[in-house]
Amino acid sequence: SRSGGGFGFRDPMSGPVLVPTIDFGGFEGPDSVAHARVVSQLATACQDVGFFLVVNHGIDETVLSDALSVSRCFFHLPLRQKMRVANTKKGYIPVGGCENAVRPSSLHEKFSCGPVDFDKTDEYYAGTDGDPRAELFFGEPNLWPSEPTTFERKYAKYYRECTEFTARLHRGFAEALGVPTDYFESKSTKHVSNLVALRYPPVADAERTQKEKTRTSPEDTQTRLLVKPHTDPTDLTVLLFEHGPCGLQVLPDGAGETWVDVPAVKNSLLVNLGDATQFWTNDVWRSTRHRVAVDEETHKNTDRMSLVFFHAPNYDTVVDARELSDLQTEHGCDEGKKSHQRHTWTTTEIRAVSIREPNPLRAAWTERPRVAGPAGVGKRQRTRVVGKGKTVV
Repeated sequence: SRSGGGFGFRDPMSGPVLVPTIDFGGFEGPDSVAHARVVSQLATACQDVGFFLVVNHGIDETVLSDALSVSRCFFHLPLRQKMRVANTKKGYIPVGGCENAVRPSSLHEKFSCGPVDFDKTDEYYAGTDGDPRAELFFGEPNLWPSEPTTFERKYAKYYRECTEFTARLHRGFAEALGVPTDYFESKSTKHVSNLVALRYPPVADAERTQKEKTRTSPEDTQTRLLVKPHTDPTDLTVLLFEHGPCGLQVLPDGAGETWVDVPAVKNSLLVNLGDATQFWTNDVWRSTRHRVAVDEETHKNTDRMSLVFFHAPNYDTVVDARELSDLQTEHGCDEGKKSHQRHTWTTTEIRAVSIREPNPLRAAWTERPRVAGPAGVGKRQRTRVVGKGKTVV
């Protein structure tokens, strides 16, 4: 079974791994068969590849086009105007403005914001109880450019819509895993998500500023890596492209060294699972490595822009695989009572470590002993704490 909590690993002989498209329209409608089909498709996609495209996602097309339009207008402003909201946490970072383990600094510029609706007097946000994580995530306000004049309204609107879309996905995830439908939502009531607008200049422009060219391999002289192979330190990520995925590739388990292109699907959003979700499900659902590799000649004089919603739960959420498994048993899923080894990581450690290659987290999991799961499936048990301890960004 692919839904209702039935865990099973993909048969590597079942054919090539593709990034599927899921029509989400039936999830909240009156048709129970359509609803169940969406839940099953979510479970399959999350287990097989950790990436899927969503159509009929519930976000109005005007909201999407408005967010892309104001982002494009902002990036077209003179640098001196953009630098008025320069900030490495929340605000603008110019080309070459900040070292990045995933994206070469000479190959992109970006604007980012954090949560847009919260009560600053709440001790969770204000840090009045002495929790340093409040300062990390909420110590600095969002910086909004004065031009275009509608930027804050339209960008923040898309942030809110992504939050609502994520809540719908969370309900689907919970149902697919056989736990209460509010399980993941309850962990994100005060989430610490970022919405990032990314613009990659034309390759010809980047060559003038880039000190060292980044390619897919030393032998490949035609393909440029705009984004290095990595996984996301989130529970899920939502991507909106201005002109399609344009070179986004994934490397699913079982694909060997063959990178799989993400297809262009009109009016879709791309969703990928992050490391937190893989932790929660004991590696049954996948946080898959991905990259952006473009043909230099094709993109020599064209740029690329996308909006990326990095969703992360509350900073004090405990990512606990044992809790999830116990809930599955409680609600009738054939998981069984198992002995669990416990190990904790902070959200800061996840953020700092998970984007490195080779990934130290994954190496640590590989070395941990397995315990028996249903039908002899081995699963590593672990706990991750989101947000405790020393914070370094």
